[in-house]
Parts: sequence; structure tokens; C-alpha cells
Amino acid sequence: MADQPHARWTDAAFAPVDVSDSGTYPGVPAGPVRRAELRDAATGQLLGHVWADNREAAGFADSDEAGAAGVRAGARVWRILADTYQAGRPASDVLDPSLFEPDYQLVITD
Repeated sequence: MADQPHARWTDAAFAPVDVSDSGTYPGVPAGPVRRAELRDAATGQLLGHVWADNREAAGFADSDEAGAAGVRAGARVWRILADTYQAGRPASDVLDPSLFEPDYQLVITD
């Protein structure tokens, strides 16, 4: 009976899981980046910038002035980045304005 708890920890259900892949693009660019303003579609408020390099990195930098709206936008952008990454699309595809509609406008600036 004393061995039973130990056996539980060697069960296949507790096999190690590799968590080094964040499920989204790396956040450090490997070269020049393009960026786009992310704006609230209803108010025009600048919420931050979505960016991508020409290789494999992409991310979001929220605007300090955006407050809670910027935080909400950041969560939405993270989901878009993860979905795009998991679909096997290149990082540059995150600069597609249609991914952010209808709630947000993505305006390419660089």
C-alpha cells in the first residue's frame, strides 16, 4: 500500500509537457519591423501598436494613455497573434486589418 501513492506519480497522465513554446510568435524582432496603429473603431482612440518583422516575430505595444481599453485590446491582439501563429501563417500576416475588425481599426504607419 505504501508504494501506491508513488505509482500515481509515475502514471502516464503526469508525463512532462514541453511548455517552452508560448503558442505565439517570438516577441523579439530579428530585424526591422513594420507597425500599425490599433485604434478603437467606435472612438478612434489609439490603443497601441501591432508590429511584425519580416521573419517570425510579432507583438503588441499598448499605449500608456489607453488605460483599461488598451489592456482589453492587448488581450484581443494576443488571441489574434496566437490564432495566426497556430494557423502557420507568417508574422507579417498579423498586419492584416481584417483580423481586427469590426471592433478595432489597424492603420499601417511603417
